[in-house]
Amino acid sequence: MSRSRKRRPKADHRRIVAVLCGLLGVAAAALAFAVEHYGGQGVLPTWGQLYDMLGVADNAPDAEIVASGQTSVTFLDVGQGDSVLICQDGEFCLIDAGTPDSADSLVAALRAAGVDELAYLVMTHPHADHIGGMPQVLESFDTGLLILPDLTEYDEESAGLDRTLAAAADNGVPMYVALDGDTFVLGGGTLTVLQAGEQPQNEGDAIDANNLSLCLRYTAGSFAFVDTGDAEADLEEQLVSRCGAGLQADLLKAGHHGSNTSNTQAFLDAVSPQVVVAGCGLDNDYGHPHAEVVERVLAAGADFYRTDQDGAVTVVYDQNGLQIHCTADDSGVLAPAA
Repeated sequence: MSRSRKRRPKADHRRIVAVLCGLLGVAAAALAFAVEHYGGQGVLPTWGQLYDMLGVADNAPDAEIVASGQTSVTFLDVGQGDSVLICQDGEFCLIDAGTPDSADSLVAALRAAGVDELAYLVMTHPHADHIGGMPQVLESFDTGLLILPDLTEYDEESAGLDRTLAAAADNGVPMYVALDGDTFVLGGGTLTVLQAGEQPQNEGDAIDANNLSLCLRYTAGSFAFVDTGDAEADLEEQLVSRCGAGLQADLLKAGHHGSNTSNTQAFLDAVSPQVVVAGCGLDNDYGHPHAEVVERVLAAGADFYRTDQDGAVTVVYDQNGLQIHCTADDSGVLAPAA
């Protein structure tokens, strides 16, 4: 006698798959929470240890190093782009968010650095190598304020900018268009907008998006850090004229990834940094950082680091001055890309 086998309806299969996916999602979220808050205690690994166990390259900064000292500034390795994390008294400010391709690794690096929320997320200007990861950052971290340059005259089509503004709106993040002289308190430090970019002089004039860059100075105690985004030489000249000795800083993010269209001698003289760091991608098509800029920095007596060779660079300020921590092995030799 033959027996017929009843088949479970396909709808049941789909429900089972949905339930399993949901359970996996909950488990993954629980694991991420546990690693974030309890990693390194007992048998629970840190993010770095977990990356090592999984065979994933870990170019993320160490949370203990980031939180050490009085102030830290970390130049995250986001390829040919910029993303800088300031940590002060347990509060965080992220300036720019790298390229679209680096979005996942940026979020992972921020978590590994100990970030669970951002007081501020700053867009220096709307180029893709500075805002590529912003939508994902806004979706991944509670953010107190998104600080923007004046985009009134910026009419280029930009899917990345549209996604960033939409992500801020969707996640209830307030947005603020920065003005010259604005200040934002971060722990015991202050982020100041030295110059809020530049607008066309005449209606219909072409706009240089690089020169929309917010030019920023962060101070905490006797420590100072300057970040000018991709501001070009003419904007640097305006900054020197406007700020003079007020530009001085211990630490400088190389303008425009170390391009020779920025980082003029007059600007470097005014900032007079001890350390300069360029955010750039390995073997990038632009030749960043340019050799003459590296030579100019070294001739001025400053140390030069670059994320393509040094990985994520964390500069910690404490009573002993500046301490530099790089995630990549130090070759001991600077090899400019051009």
